[in-house]
Amino acid sequence: AGFFIKMDSIPVFARWLQYICSLKWGMNILLWNEFNESAPQLLETNDIQEDQLWLYALVLLCIFLGFRVIAAVVLARKAKAFYN
Repeated sequence: AGFFIKMDSIPVFARWLQYICSLKWGMNILLWNEFNESAPQLLETNDIQEDQLWLYALVLLCIFLGFRVIAAVVLARKAKAFYN
């Protein structure tokens, strides 16, 4: 998610993975909540913007729901194949 290694150090073909990682979005919200007044340079370094907090929460919710739906579909198909 770019917290321990800067995105410039990650190979280009793997950078898209940050967007499906819930850690990135959850940490953005957590860092803003913890350091918005005491360490604004930390937020700037991690490219966290206050006006996008709703977006971080929405993406986190979509990732959660998306993976739940995928898991439900896979389980339903496996159960159907098992019981038929």
